[in-house]
Amino acid sequence: MSTMADSSPEIAPAGQAAPRKAQPETLFIQSSAEETRVALQAGSQVVELQVERTTGRGLSGNLYFGRVQRVIASMDAAFVDIGLDRAALLHASDVWAPDAPGREDDDEPVGETPLRRSFRPIGELLQQGQGILVQVVREPVAKKGPRVTTYVSLPGRNAVLLARGPQVGVSKMIDDPAERARLQAIARKYLPPGCGAIVRTVGEGATEAELAEDIGFLARQWADIRTRFEAATGPSFLFDDLDLVLRALRDMVGPQTQAVWISDPGDYDRVATFVRRFHPDARPEVKVHQGSLPLFVTFGLDRWVRQATEPKVHLPSGGELVVQRTEAMTVIDVNSAKQVGAGALDDAVLALNSEAATAIAHQLRLRNVGGLVIVDFVDMKRAEDKRTLERVFADELARDRARVRVGKLSEFGTVQLTRKRVRESLADRLTEACPTCHARGFVRSSSDLAIETLGRLRTALGATGGQTAVITVQAPARVAAILGDQLAGSVKALEKQFGVRVELCERSGHGGEIALQTGGDHGSVRG
Repeated sequence: MSTMADSSPEIAPAGQAAPRKAQPETLFIQSSAEETRVALQAGSQVVELQVERTTGRGLSGNLYFGRVQRVIASMDAAFVDIGLDRAALLHASDVWAPDAPGREDDDEPVGETPLRRSFRPIGELLQQGQGILVQVVREPVAKKGPRVTTYVSLPGRNAVLLARGPQVGVSKMIDDPAERARLQAIARKYLPPGCGAIVRTVGEGATEAELAEDIGFLARQWADIRTRFEAATGPSFLFDDLDLVLRALRDMVGPQTQAVWISDPGDYDRVATFVRRFHPDARPEVKVHQGSLPLFVTFGLDRWVRQATEPKVHLPSGGELVVQRTEAMTVIDVNSAKQVGAGALDDAVLALNSEAATAIAHQLRLRNVGGLVIVDFVDMKRAEDKRTLERVFADELARDRARVRVGKLSEFGTVQLTRKRVRESLADRLTEACPTCHARGFVRSSSDLAIETLGRLRTALGATGGQTAVITVQAPARVAAILGDQLAGSVKALEKQFGVRVELCERSGHGGEIALQTGGDHGSVRG
């Protein structure tokens, strides 16, 4: 079995934007009974990671028969029952209306601003109890249910079928006017009545037969969905997107893809068939991993997975990125290296920020960060340096397959951007709230817990009326150490006052709960 060189998840230095020379790509698909993991490697870097649990597939792209539960005029939105635990949110702007103005859009299969928008209030568009066909465009987040739209989009390899709108668009990444006109003409020729399409970036150079086959398949898919919707009587599932294996082959394989590694020999036939059908020109070699170690371990991909969930990313210059997630946004702080300050300070800061811009663009894609992002760069004085950083950052972000909208550098050295959120981020898939700090990012200090424990001890001993001979304190080692050292005098004073012996017992963990045991009776207090 051939293997690739083990690559460390380092970030390449970037004083300027890297040249746009295409790098050879390899797609890795590791499947097991529990989950599927996909990694796309470009050159020596893993640029995309996706994880899908067998029992918890994402909802994005799924279509449902929904029943309007409530129409909320103050929100200009409605809550729709689609048969899940939480109702879905449908905003008025996502309700299809034939008389809304149209416009062209770019290469976005699901979840972006629709080609047509209604400007009427939600109360004129929907009624409580009404049955509607909706598509999930955003996964449930925290306590929020999924967000849905009635603008149905069905993605294929070369094109996206827009089921409700006759507009035909071409990806903005295809900038040749003649090619754009050719693709639009072909799409219009084969579209069913009332439908539109977006020709995707990978559709550049596609033949008429390829586009016709793609659009025809999607049109048949849409006809089947409508038949199911008309037969449905209540909230129910109608259609789901491809599984992660086939989605990765559809969306990630391109002209630069040289090989597709898979771990499950049973997937070989369907993977090879899919590649032959959807990538007749690229035709990367499909290889089956047969080693004793898992595919991700063999190729050094597991360390990229670990890095994608770490809050800090170290830069070659010695600086670092600190990535913090909140419910509303993701905040990225650029910390300067110790070396910044030697030589020309302004030049050193520009080099660090440019390096950070490259790393941030890579991390957003690697971690699949969606929604609002705020980046705090190191302050720069020269106006030309600020414009240079904006150009470098915009150039790096343009390499992302997801839509990214980026603002200008503010007077405070921050940049705001939004990245299209469709599926859960990697952190949502692979991490959970800390049981010790309850997702606050910190724990109670040892001294504070120790002092509070003394107060609880006084209360417990006072309640026993002097009838207890021994009281046991079970506390984290760091708290027990303070009680037995700095606060040992206070503990002995309690023993003398109440005629009791206090025993300190260490337990594993970092804090939050301290148990007091007195003469067989047990109680617990929380710090």
